[in-house]
Amino acid sequence: MAKKLTLKIDNMMCEKCVERVENALGSVEGVTDLEVSKGKAVMRYDESKTDEERILAAVIDAGYPAKVKKGLF
Repeated sequence: MAKKLTLKIDNMMCEKCVERVENALGSVEGVTDLEVSKGKAVMRYDESKTDEERILAAVIDAGYPAKVKKGLF
């Protein structure tokens, strides 16, 4: 089953940053319906293929501090 996930991502200053995060998240198996903008990423993921920790790790490994959005920001 696909689960929705929203990440708050820091230090995204330009379109190249957005592209790097898109590439990082796009490489995670199970991530779909990906939308990335400065400071934010929204996606769905297949819980049988990945989890929040792997998704966060992909963004952090790309060089951007990130956390799961809880409530409004």
